[in-house]
Amino acid sequence: MRLGGSVLVLLNGELREPRLVKALARRADALVCADGGARHAKTLGLVPDVVVGDMDSLPRPSPRSWGRTAYLCDFGVDRSDLDKTLDFVTAAGAGKAWIAGALGGGLDHELVNLAALESRGPGPELVVVGGGAASLLGPGRYPLGLRRGARFSLLAAPRASATLTGARYGLRRRTLTRGSRGLGNRADGRVVLTVHRGRVWLAVDTRSFRG
Repeated sequence: MRLGGSVLVLLNGELREPRLVKALARRADALVCADGGARHAKTLGLVPDVVVGDMDSLPRPSPRSWGRTAYLCDFGVDRSDLDKTLDFVTAAGAGKAWIAGALGGGLDHELVNLAALESRGPGPELVVVGGGAASLLGPGRYPLGLRRGARFSLLAAPRASATLTGARYGLRRRTLTRGSRGLGNRADGRVVLTVHRGRVWLAVDTRSFRG
């Protein structure tokens, strides 16, 4: 199956901004649920294109409108449902994956999901939504398009070298490690982030999120 374009991935954690999730569902080229994430789809009145996982947390019964939904069963116990779903999304050629429901639902699940995202190799751009939005960015130059005064944070995943201009606290080929450096910055003008090595999370609030 080829997806292409952008994909909305629903997990079984807390869905903190359902209105935003529904808006992303309208923009996405496909909706993919990681097993129990299908419950959120049912609650929001969305129809998944694909459900991936061991199918032990599906809503019962599934809505009649899901007649064309594809179910990809994977009973492996060595990988999380998020890992399985991201493997599918990557193989299907998606360029961007918005991921909702990755947070909450138990601290252990939250930590596993973040670790799974940070361990990914080349593939789609990954954006976690829920109480704001966080994009995982690798080497490259990124004009951030933030309005003046907008709050944002850069968090190493787990180590990176970056340059940041147009912000209250700039960086010049600064090495970032996992910790508080980069937390709570502000846009002072045209903010441009250049990641020289490694990867960083760019976290913004919902008002500054443009997808």
